[in-house]
Amino acid sequence: MRSMRIVQLLAVVLMFGIATGASAQNVQPINSQQQKNIEVSDQELQTFAKIMQEVRKEQKATQGVMLKAIKDNGLDVKRYQEIARAKRKGQNAQMSDKEKKAYQAVQKVMKKEQQKMRKKMNSILQKYSMKRRRYVRISRALQRDKQLQKRLQELRKK
Repeated sequence: MRSMRIVQLLAVVLMFGIATGASAQNVQPINSQQQKNIEVSDQELQTFAKIMQEVRKEQKATQGVMLKAIKDNGLDVKRYQEIARAKRKGQNAQMSDKEKKAYQAVQKVMKKEQQKMRKKMNSILQKYSMKRRRYVRISRALQRDKQLQKRLQELRKK
């Protein structure tokens, strides 16, 4: 159960990097005007749901590779998360030399997997004729718009 939660956390980190941060050069920062609810047709929301489903499938494969990299390099998943969290916050993570080497090796795998996942995601987006910018905007809108969330749930039930 605990490892499933960790896998989900890794997936969120991976997708956040791919969907938002990795495309930062292509997507302008959101200003308060853009944060208002956006219009999304049922057809577009259905397309988004299909993309999301395919992306999740790809994520599962990527998660396995990432977990394997952590374990193969002698790190405990919890310890890896502690180090990664500190690094993200710009803090100096206390690590032994062995942990530093392991963390660096895992980071190389993570970067490589993120690049692969980004390519896969681009391919999926292209397959459904949705631009990355639009996908990101809908994703962000879904995080804060309860009505849009409800519509997506209803469409997924059909």
